[in-house]
Amino acid sequence: PKDTPDFNYVTFESIPTFGPEHKSLMAKTLTPELFEKLKDVKSSKGYTLSNAIMTGVVTPHLGVGVTAGDEECWDLFKDLFYPVIKGWHGYDAATSKHPMDLDPSKLVFTDEQKETFNKYVVSTRIRAARNISGFSLPTGATEADRAGVEEVLKQTFSGLSGELAGTYYELGSLTEEQTKFLLERGFLFQIPTARNLLTGAGAARSWPNNRGIFHNEAQTALAWVNEEDHCRIISMEL
Repeated sequence: PKDTPDFNYVTFESIPTFGPEHKSLMAKTLTPELFEKLKDVKSSKGYTLSNAIMTGVVTPHLGVGVTAGDEECWDLFKDLFYPVIKGWHGYDAATSKHPMDLDPSKLVFTDEQKETFNKYVVSTRIRAARNISGFSLPTGATEADRAGVEEVLKQTFSGLSGELAGTYYELGSLTEEQTKFLLERGFLFQIPTARNLLTGAGAARSWPNNRGIFHNEAQTALAWVNEEDHCRIISMEL
């Protein structure tokens, strides 16, 4: 990853000092021995241990506190990542296989349940994160990575038809009226601040370039581009 005028990565020559203010699983997992083992490890795209832990060091209130800059990182830094994943999700990445069943016929939602649901629930959304192989993840992305991801996703959006056909809004080109429209509906993603993961991890570099939001005409299907993931896909009902 590369420094930009609005962000500089920090290189830690020795394990950072963690105090009681550091709440993350990274801070609890990273021992001096593990730091020495991984400090000189680097992915082929240049992502290092210092890059991975930076957000948890400079933003101590975070719960996870570590990020992957590209797909290689999951293997290169697994001695750190796997215990954090287990502590956060209760999932043992070393031994478990992620369960998946996409058969909608198995879903049960009776008319009585639907009536109760509609009585109390104003809106609901289901969200999934997806990343495109070959491009660095947002925390390690170059400008070329972000532009490449955006182009792939814009082509995808333009090919959607029927009830999924809609509009892509480039975040940096939004008018005041468009911004108001998206905010009122809760469609805009988080704006980087000094307290959130995006900023401390380097994922907010060159903001808002190559970020954007897609939604269909019915406003029930959305996608966020180049926020914490390459693409956040959201299905919602108001």
